[in-house]
Amino acid sequence: MTVVLLERGPWRDTVAVRAGGIKKCKPLPRTGGMFSVLRSLRRGKGPKNGIRLNKYGYLEMWIGDGIKVPCTSNVGGGSHIWAALLERAPQGFWDDRAMGLSDETLSLHYNRVERELKGIKPRDASAVPNLADEAWSNESCFAPLKDGEQPLLGILFPGPDGDLSAITDESGIVREPLDVNRDNGMFGSPGASKSTVDALFLLPALSKGLTVRDMHEVRRVSAGEAGGWTVEARDLRGGRNVTLAAPKLAVCAGTMNTNALLLSSRDSGGLSGLAALGKGLGANGDLIGKWPVEDRDTTIGPPSFGRVKIRGHEDSAYVILARGETPPVPGFLYNGARRKTSRSVEIVAMSQDAADGRIWSENGHIRFAFDLNGSSSYAAAMQAMDAVSETSGRPVAYPESEVLTAHPAGGCRISDDPNEGVVDGGGQVHDHPGLYIADASIFPQPVGVPPSLSIAAWASHVADHIVRSN
Repeated sequence: MTVVLLERGPWRDTVAVRAGGIKKCKPLPRTGGMFSVLRSLRRGKGPKNGIRLNKYGYLEMWIGDGIKVPCTSNVGGGSHIWAALLERAPQGFWDDRAMGLSDETLSLHYNRVERELKGIKPRDASAVPNLADEAWSNESCFAPLKDGEQPLLGILFPGPDGDLSAITDESGIVREPLDVNRDNGMFGSPGASKSTVDALFLLPALSKGLTVRDMHEVRRVSAGEAGGWTVEARDLRGGRNVTLAAPKLAVCAGTMNTNALLLSSRDSGGLSGLAALGKGLGANGDLIGKWPVEDRDTTIGPPSFGRVKIRGHEDSAYVILARGETPPVPGFLYNGARRKTSRSVEIVAMSQDAADGRIWSENGHIRFAFDLNGSSSYAAAMQAMDAVSETSGRPVAYPESEVLTAHPAGGCRISDDPNEGVVDGGGQVHDHPGLYIADASIFPQPVGVPPSLSIAAWASHVADHIVRSN
């Protein structure tokens, strides 16, 4: 089997990528500065493909009705921005969704990707600054977690001696252990201490025959005349259009871009039917609050400090504390920006919202909408945030009318009924044999926890189906 991966973004310059021999790569915002952050803006008006500011940019911002979504643009996708928390979907999430799909079916894949993403717990939690179980346990607004409730972290931690020297793993991938004083959060992990798809999956696969074409933006997919699939893309580096053909095609562009690609391909006649396309858009119940702190520096530690439970609201939402992320400002502004950032921590609540949003095509523009007022889970999460404010005496500031989420889901939901979903239990698009979807757009409802592990498990499940059908 020959596999070609098309990615609209570039390889990012990390220790792992440089050691892997990739010559053409672009800096992460942490080293590339503010100009390297924003790739493009997408909204329901203006240019149909949005406004592109920098083809090598790290983030694309989608602006909809009641919701904003940042999407990454890199080889390795959203793994560069993730908080490195490995959490499974709630019990029963996959049961009774479609034929051949269940929690038991996905369990094998969770185990596999948890191992491949190198999920661990720190050897000595007390030696890692700001971890939730240690540094935040004295906050009266938080209740203790039970054994097993703190998720694993996809982080390469230093050994017992604290040595930060680069190491080479069993696949020949070079990484540097986590330096707790160095930013490794949403703007990337230059030392590759955070587990990312490019380092742990794609670089090893290159030696097994994988071809990665970075800076290739797919514009349209269509059924081939003799079967299989035709992919039309733009080579952004070379400035030319390219067309590829394949018997099997897996789309894993992330919820927003997968929905947009399928909608525009249907509009142009490349796809047909798909009555449920764009339905059931959710925001994973994401509510992000900023909470002032007085006695600690929140810019040190891992990308996420871990899970906490808000006392009296333990079941209202899945809550994590996120490290203060210093913006990638010029050097002369960095120290001031870091001091300001260090004085607060992000409280991020997640829940299974109503997923009653939608994404659609209108006169060639991709539009989407989500109203948080339609989900009781948001009201419960806001009450939990208010409880933190009241108990601590330090107010949590959060948005009350609009959602900002990096975890959109749905639009291509799983269902055996083509009127209710877009893909079957193996990820194949209804009435489009050989076309698969392997990202969070297939979620029948939000997982309500950090979704990356579930996305990876689903992708593993789909890959098995593709291999078995070949």
